[in-house]
Amino acid sequence: MDTKHHTHTIPVLCGFCILLLLNFFVPCVHAQQSASFEQGAFAEGERMFRTNQPEKAIPLLQKALLEKKAAPSVYNYLGTAYMQTGNIRKALDVFLQGIEAAGTDKKSLYYNAGNASFLLADYAKAQEYFSLSLAADSSWAPSYLNRANTLVYLGKFREAIDDYGNYLALAPDSVQGSEIRRMIGVLNDELAFREREAARRAEEAERIKKEEERLQAERDRIAAEKARLEAEKAAAEAERRKKLLEEVSAALQAGSSTNVSAGTEGVLDYEYEEAELQ
Repeated sequence: MDTKHHTHTIPVLCGFCILLLLNFFVPCVHAQQSASFEQGAFAEGERMFRTNQPEKAIPLLQKALLEKKAAPSVYNYLGTAYMQTGNIRKALDVFLQGIEAAGTDKKSLYYNAGNASFLLADYAKAQEYFSLSLAADSSWAPSYLNRANTLVYLGKFREAIDDYGNYLALAPDSVQGSEIRRMIGVLNDELAFREREAARRAEEAERIKKEEERLQAERDRIAAEKARLEAEKAAAEAERRKKLLEEVSAALQAGSSTNVSAGTEGVLDYEYEEAELQ
C-alpha cells in the first residue's frame, strides 16, 4: 500500500466503523421480549419507543423504572431512548444501572453500554463493555463486530481482524459481509505497510548507527594523531631545551675552570720573584 493510500485509509475506516456500530444498536433492544403489561407506564412507553417517539417514551419509561416490579427490559428501552435524543451520558448511566439490577439482560446492557462509550469516544471502556457482553454470551455476533470497530479506533488492527473474522463466522449471511471483508483487507494492507515501515526505520537506524561508528572512529583517529604529533612536538621541544641547558651549563663550567688556573699562576710568579730579591 503506497503512502497516499495509507494517508486516507484510517479516516474512511473510522466512518465505516460508526455506521456498522449504529446499525447494530437498536436491533439489540428490539430483540428483547417485553414484559406482558397490557396497560401502564411501561407498556405505553414501550409503544412510544417502538413508534420512534423517544421524547414521549422517556418520561413514561422513567416512571416505569420507579415501579416496584419494573420490567427488566425497561433499562434498555430507556437508555436507548436517551441515545436517540442525544443524551449519551444519561443513556450510559441507565445501562450501567440496569447491569446492577437483578434479572436483566446483561449481554444486551453491556453491549449498549459499549455503544454509548464508543459514541463518547471512550474507546477503552467501549472495548471493556463489549468484552463483558461476550463474556455473558460468547456466541453473540454483534458484540464481536462492535468490539472490532472499537479496536480499529484503538489502533489494535490484528485484534480487530480476529473479531471481524469471528463475526463473519457467526453471521456468514450478514448483509454487511462484503464491507467487513473489505475492511479486513484494508487492515491487512495497513499492517503490511506498518511492517514495511518498521523494517525501513530499523534499516535506516542501523545505517545511521554504522555511519556514526565510522565517523566516531575517524574522529578518534584524528584526535589520536593530533595527540601523537603534539607529544612528539613537546618531546622535541623538551629535548631542545635540555640540550640548550646542557650547552649553557658546559660553557659556564668551562669559564669557571679557566679563571681558577689564571689566579694560581699569578701567585706563584709573585712568590718566585720575591725569592730572587732576597
